Amino acid sequence: MQRNTQTQDKIKKAFIKLMKAKGFELLTVSDITTAAKINRSTFYAHYDDKYDLLQCYEESVLKSLGQTLNDNLDTSNKDNAYPVIRLVIDYIESEFELIKVLMTIGSFEKKIKGIFRQIVDNGFYLDKGNTKNVDVIPKDYAYEIITSALLDTIKYWLSKSKPESKKRIVDIIMKTRYLSPYDLLGVDEQFGNAIKV
Repeated sequence: MQRNTQTQDKIKKAFIKLMKAKGFELLTVSDITTAAKINRSTFYAHYDDKYDLLQCYEESVLKSLGQTLNDNLDTSNKDNAYPVIRLVIDYIESEFELIKVLMTIGSFEKKIKGIFRQIVDNGFYLDKGNTKNVDVIPKDYAYEIITSALLDTIKYWLSKSKPESKKRIVDIIMKTRYLSPYDLLGVDEQFGNAIKV
């Protein structure tokens, strides 16, 4: 069992390193086995090919993230999204490098966005008790804006060479729940000024 875990760790480290250097399309099993310092038969004892490896990583992340949310979504307490967002960020931080490279795969990003949609569907990440703007824009657009903002914020955090602490990124995400774009950018009397090129 210990040996299996060590082999899996070597494969995972090699996969992450090579994804950063080459991307998935150019990645080969031979690249992985060379970087992991294992033979091909060892790789094939665990995975059918690079697509199977990718699928295993995607499923593992999505299952863990989904389980984290399912275990902690308390729909009776919709006013307190901090714990849910914090748990999401905690999990992402625990698999930071893997999720960072998986986010380069369009299908994975779409699946993560689906999980973020669950957060919105359960009433988290919504403005508390503000019904005056309901139906101003169609609901599907509202959901797209909210989930895209959450996803893009996390993607940006993952992409930084020196990312903020998880406490800071949770705070940033939660503040975006209540601030308008004008508030976020500090736009006041500057509104209307010409854009400088």
